[in-house]
Amino acid sequence: MIFSDTTDKQGIIQEIDFWITGRGDVVSDCPIEDKTRNANRWYDRAVSLILQADNRWEWDDTNKTDLPIATTDLVDGQQDYGISGATFLKIFRVEVMNSSGDYRQLTPISQQDKKGIALSEYQKTAGMPKEYDKFANSIFLYPKPSSSEVTLSSGLKVYFQRNVTYFATTDTTEKPGFAEPFHRLLSLGGAFDYCIANGLNTRLSILRDEITKTEAGIVEFYTQRNIDEKVKMKLRTENFQ
Repeated sequence: MIFSDTTDKQGIIQEIDFWITGRGDVVSDCPIEDKTRNANRWYDRAVSLILQADNRWEWDDTNKTDLPIATTDLVDGQQDYGISGATFLKIFRVEVMNSSGDYRQLTPISQQDKKGIALSEYQKTAGMPKEYDKFANSIFLYPKPSSSEVTLSSGLKVYFQRNVTYFATTDTTEKPGFAEPFHRLLSLGGAFDYCIANGLNTRLSILRDEITKTEAGIVEFYTQRNIDEKVKMKLRTENFQ
């Protein structure tokens, strides 16, 4: 579903009016700025549901024209590398290029794994990084890279999950970056917010039911996206000592 279609009334913005009035008349006291803001907030809601349900097939905004893979230069002896919280929702994988020009996957760790160890002393001798820790808005490499063992130019590669491109009030043919059968969540949600603010309780009940069904559909769809993969059972070892 496109964002706005003032001619044929087929857009998300026009459907917000429809859900509020039941006829599609333009709601004069709900300007485009309000509708766009509310649609974007429900866009966030849709993405949060997708991220909860999507497992082995990592979702990305279908409007993006590049892959969510970033490379940056390594610096000899530098341990931490900044990342933008606005860009990265999740980090999937981190690789470092060795001196032969081959990327090697690093193992993720957490400070919780290193209790009782001074991090300043942990793998303090520079070399080929083997592990990484995500901390605040940075990735810390252990050990820190040594120019004798890594390739500095484009030596750090990060596979990540990024946020969506939000709608602007001037958008028309742009679409949400997830499966089209569930685009209606944005118009339902936008109308729901208006009805809450204006005490339209009868409409609220109808909208709540539709939102619940649409959200359940999103979760079911994205949970089953990797249906081409076989289910595997693995034994899990637990230490009860």
